[in-house]
Amino acid sequence: MRYRRMGSADFEVSEVGFGVWTLASNWWGEVDDKPSLLRAALDAGINFIDTAPVYGDEGVGETLLSDFLKSNRDDIVLTTKCGYDIDASRKHPGQSERPHDWRPESIRKQLEDSLRRLNTDRIELYQLHNTRIDPILADDLWDELGKLRTEGKILELGVALGPAIGWVEEGLKAIQERPIVSLQTVFNILEQEPGITFAAAEPVMDKRVSLISRVPHASDALSGSVTPDTVFPPGDHRSHRNRDNMLDNFEKAATLSFLWESTGRTIGQAAIAGILANPAFATVLPTCTTAEEVTEFAGGSDLPLTVDEAERLEEMWSRNFDHEDRYEMTLKSSV
Repeated sequence: MRYRRMGSADFEVSEVGFGVWTLASNWWGEVDDKPSLLRAALDAGINFIDTAPVYGDEGVGETLLSDFLKSNRDDIVLTTKCGYDIDASRKHPGQSERPHDWRPESIRKQLEDSLRRLNTDRIELYQLHNTRIDPILADDLWDELGKLRTEGKILELGVALGPAIGWVEEGLKAIQERPIVSLQTVFNILEQEPGITFAAAEPVMDKRVSLISRVPHASDALSGSVTPDTVFPPGDHRSHRNRDNMLDNFEKAATLSFLWESTGRTIGQAAIAGILANPAFATVLPTCTTAEEVTEFAGGSDLPLTVDEAERLEEMWSRNFDHEDRYEMTLKSSV
């Protein structure tokens, strides 16, 4: 495992991190032995653990880490998030969003609740979760976040964009005008915008802000674990993915076999290595449901692309992988 500095922060993070969302709900399928995934992450050299109060119900995405952190706290760069009111009902059944509450007093309470659930005295990276433009513009919110940082309860601030792909204006505004060290966005070798736009921003180019990749396997088009014919069970978020978009991604992926065939990489490792070829990204957050996947994907850090492979990948991206899309992607925005 290799490590990169997170923007202007004093800490380094593993190039492959671990996202707790798979342990906290069944949105990505069933996970049988949750502790084994966390142990596998540590064994693979992963030190960056990403969670949020809204993962699962009643903050379980944080409480399930409490025992794990007791014996490993100083080895972990911990990130959790704020913004969602986890006590409020969802606007619609299923996997719809909960309402946000960005009032400064609410953010302070959310942090205190997270510290209690995690049984820790600090959060290394505190991310605004799926924020729209208004909270990014709210000076009173950022003043409160600054106070929490001064108090030592959080070390650094970041923004996690979502759900879905987009939020370009929101991300650029946060990068350029707020004291953050990270911006988390959907980014994979098939879906590179708006990540490329963020990577070109001056604070990212200057290493003051790092990018974090989520959905690095393009909802499994690049994981090697499913096919276009896979039928996902009810409740699995992949069952809601637009089928034309999914087919586009599988067909594009087929043009990139030079990244894994006869290279010593699996397709899942190649997907991660392709992201890490861009120095703007400090870490990648794959979706893992087995300890074997944790170990496999972590290995992507140790198998970087060659210069020729990276250049060929960039060329393929510029030509849309010689593919005519069925599905036209619309980038989300609140502006």
